[in-house]
Amino acid sequence: MKKEFFVSLFELLEKKQPVLLATIISQHGSSPRGTGAHMALTTDGHQIGTIGGGRLEAILQERFEALIASKTATILNFTLSESEAANLEMICGGSISILVDPILPENIELFNLYERIYQTIVTQKQGWLLSQLPSNDVDFTPQKCFITPEKEISGSWLPEVAFKERIPDKLNFQEGEIQFSTIDLKSAQMITVGQHMFFLEPIGQHSTVYIVGAGHIAQKLAPLTTMVGFQTIVLDDREDFISLDRFPAVDKSILLEDFEHVFQNLLIDSQSYVVVVTRGHQFDKYALKQALETNATYIGMIGSRRKIKLTFEALLSDGVSEEVLSQVHSPIGLNIGAETPEEIAISIVAELIQHRAQASS
Repeated sequence: MKKEFFVSLFELLEKKQPVLLATIISQHGSSPRGTGAHMALTTDGHQIGTIGGGRLEAILQERFEALIASKTATILNFTLSESEAANLEMICGGSISILVDPILPENIELFNLYERIYQTIVTQKQGWLLSQLPSNDVDFTPQKCFITPEKEISGSWLPEVAFKERIPDKLNFQEGEIQFSTIDLKSAQMITVGQHMFFLEPIGQHSTVYIVGAGHIAQKLAPLTTMVGFQTIVLDDREDFISLDRFPAVDKSILLEDFEHVFQNLLIDSQSYVVVVTRGHQFDKYALKQALETNATYIGMIGSRRKIKLTFEALLSDGVSEEVLSQVHSPIGLNIGAETPEEIAISIVAELIQHRAQASS
């Protein structure tokens, strides 16, 4: 997992020895699973992570000394036969590009960058690593920066970044501008701006919990989801209920026009978690039906067994299938005998953590 890789990488860097970092930045003729995969090598032959084994890793091991001595990033391009591709779990023969970065003990800026990434991961937070890619046509030394939602920028390159709330919106540098608002910030990808190319990697936890309803359960739940690394968004149709006083630590509060239009203008993707804790049976039905039409990885609804039964029956009569309803976690939360709002919130966040861990394994 990426989390364990960056923790191990920083532990190697703390030993003050040169490290060669390799990252798959693109694949063609294959599934996209390998993009963003990492491997690191040290002078004593220690290796963490993998980019697939076989020929690719053997070449990096053979060229270790030369790549370290170059002191600058390099892109290695490989064309693979079908047998070589099979070893990398690729569908067929194709091409693969690997960004190779020497990280030297004297490079304090890069050491500080990876230390910041380490701190981000161990505290269950999130950020974005942006690497300028080398080009034969442009004479410059590739740089890196790490950006956090707290508007902190670390690395050998400190560009001007504009934020929209806690998400990067635009990045300005001398040769152009990167419009983050047009990019899926949860996916590793290459970005082209004029003559320059970049590789963007989301680091840490990038899952979002949408808590639909801002009552007493939500008020106990939101601080916990924030604490364990979920971006947390609370939605309700009562303005006084989503106030800063009630939810001081959430990433965003959204005032709904009504519960019949909960997720409009929101990107509910495969890293989204929806928790339905509204104040009424009818509102639960509206919110749950809309949630089931999204790509959310987790959908849960609070309520007694009788309330859940009535809600499901109403949705079945509206044409929602039993197969779709089976996706809903309800009663919500792990069964720990929770009774108070605080205990119920703990049981819910425990189930969210469990689902996130299973999804990333």
